[in-house]
Amino acid sequence: MGAVIGWIYRNSLKRGARGGSWAWYVVALAAVILRRDRERRGASVINVPIKPGDRFEVSMNHLDSPHES
Repeated sequence: MGAVIGWIYRNSLKRGARGGSWAWYVVALAAVILRRDRERRGASVINVPIKPGDRFEVSMNHLDSPHES
């Protein structure tokens, strides 16, 4: 997905710079926002299959808070 966002960003800047519509710059800006949002979210910490009837607890820490070990 990151490669697709990068491709959209580069190509929209090129088209906008070649005298295209200002809308290409809006597309490039949207690609930057999408990329930053993906980077901010980060990857999953754990991926576990669950079965019907299984119990699990989900807890979340704020990204800026120190992690307890």
